[in-house]
Amino acid sequence: MEPKKVFDYFEKLSKIPRESGKEKAVSDFLKKFGENAGYEVTQDESLNIIMEVPATKGMEDRPKVILQGHMDMVCEKDKDSDHNFATDPIELIVDGDKLHAKDTTLGADDGIGVAMSMALAEEEHGPLKIIVTVSEETDMHGAKNLDAKYLEGKYLINIDSEEEGILTVSSAGGKLLHSKFKPERENYSGKAFALDLHGFLGGHSGMEIANNKGNMIKVIAEILNKLSHVNLIDIDCGTKQNAIPREGKLSIVCDEKELKDAINYVKDKFKNVDGELIIECEKTSHEGKILTAESSEKLAKYLLELPTGPHSFINEEKKVLESSSNLAIAKLVDGIAEVFVSLRFASSSLSEEFGKVYLDIAEKYGVEAEFINPYPEWEYRRESTFREIVKKIYKEMKGTEMEEEFTHGGLECGVFFTKNRDLDIISIGPDISGAHSQKETLSISSTKRVYEHLKKVLKEI
Repeated sequence: MEPKKVFDYFEKLSKIPRESGKEKAVSDFLKKFGENAGYEVTQDESLNIIMEVPATKGMEDRPKVILQGHMDMVCEKDKDSDHNFATDPIELIVDGDKLHAKDTTLGADDGIGVAMSMALAEEEHGPLKIIVTVSEETDMHGAKNLDAKYLEGKYLINIDSEEEGILTVSSAGGKLLHSKFKPERENYSGKAFALDLHGFLGGHSGMEIANNKGNMIKVIAEILNKLSHVNLIDIDCGTKQNAIPREGKLSIVCDEKELKDAINYVKDKFKNVDGELIIECEKTSHEGKILTAESSEKLAKYLLELPTGPHSFINEEKKVLESSSNLAIAKLVDGIAEVFVSLRFASSSLSEEFGKVYLDIAEKYGVEAEFINPYPEWEYRRESTFREIVKKIYKEMKGTEMEEEFTHGGLECGVFFTKNRDLDIISIGPDISGAHSQKETLSISSTKRVYEHLKKVLKEI
């Protein structure tokens, strides 16, 4: 597999558990790597890693370039997988030109960007800085807490895009709706039903939200809404704010025939989405607290009314999104229903208007709601010397033009831009499909081509 050192570094990263918020081990690994290589290394309080890499001899007068990626990964796995993300290494599988993992996310988002940065430090280049942040996949607090002094430089390359030949030049901002519903409960002893729902493919809530993805929380809401009388015992659906929920569990008390009809209804309603809706229903019994019928109905209608998916388009024909939302998590915790919705928008002017829709729905159903974890959009830079250099070198190597693109995914570039508006920023990366799902794959040949492109950029700039 070429470039050998890139994949060697990626394999080493894959052996270290690195779920968002649990990056101490991988941060320590990167710190040791930099120190052993003789670089000046800083590990800040957030566990971000900053490496100052000296220029290759004779290239000291070149402009400083920052290479940037994030060390954490989204941890998703197959329903039947016993993989433990806290302790187990990612098991890599080569299948022709594709690299994927056994029953889990691969972590190429953004492990391959970090591995490329590590390898590029050993190539020819001017003054170089490598910044590897934590928790990009959740709240971007690594980027937010990074001292602006580390962003002194002329150019920044974010290696966290997922399509070769695409030069990402701006990205969406976003925020997370956290809502809590305190239902009325009552005692119950008797028969119940336990539903296990799966079969949807899920995916990245920014990159794939417009791609006909089924949302399992909406399936659950439709089932509950179809029942004339229902008492909710438990709901557990969705695991990550930036992953479209593909499986879930539901426990309820209801009429058996009505439940069968409701299941048939949702199977027909969601028959054309990606994947196949599978619902396993088991008769069981329950003794203890359940939600009252009134509270169960109110929660169902709240979930049903919350928008999810594309909201508005810059270009509908080409599916260039302006705003979207992902109804990401719905669960009962200590008798409280918690619901999370991830909102994305191309401009900050949309933030308040779009967010008000969700706050109004919450107020309608007596649900407590607030927005947390905001991150800024990355504004398009109309004149960019760096962008033109990168595109010129790409055309010389490939014979075709590199396309500029706005991404609806959130990138740390927006945070960095607010800290240093003089930075000329681009984002680039190899072909990755199925990010944020257990179907994530990385193209080996694309990785080589993107690496060669970056290598030449650093040499010639």
